[in-house]
Amino acid sequence: MLKNNKNILIFLILICLQFCIITAPDWLKINGITPCWPVILLLPFSLRNSRLKSSIAAVWLGVFIDSFTIDDVSYVPSLLLLSVVWSTYRLHNKKIELFLNIGLMAILGTAFVGFSIWIQKIFFYSVLRNNWFHSWSIFVLISEVIITGLVAPFFSSWLLLTYKKN
Repeated sequence: MLKNNKNILIFLILICLQFCIITAPDWLKINGITPCWPVILLLPFSLRNSRLKSSIAAVWLGVFIDSFTIDDVSYVPSLLLLSVVWSTYRLHNKKIELFLNIGLMAILGTAFVGFSIWIQKIFFYSVLRNNWFHSWSIFVLISEVIITGLVAPFFSSWLLLTYKKN
């Protein structure tokens, strides 16, 4: 029964991910930019599971997110690296005592994902090497980092408590 509850929880989280991305309310946005939901959902899962499980979850989450975007860039490499780092943090028996630590990890993870997407776009589209592209990219990255840092402690700590109960 315990395994069924965990599978149902993971299924509901995947369904809610796209719902959160598409229909995020205005109070969860900074100038129309939503939090980085894949980071918010991957963080508690990686902190609770081994490297292998969190890596598999990161790849599946990246493929799931990439299936809804029409672009050459991918979330998979950055999410995979973040899952390995966060699960390694878990393996060293570090305890997350303050939920602000979760916010800091989400800020760093969102910045890493944002820079990864930014570098991939520059690599694939060499036309984007002008000042205009970089000015709005910096704005989007900073806004996404700020809103994720504010939202992640609440959602990720709730998911950590849910994983702990199951």
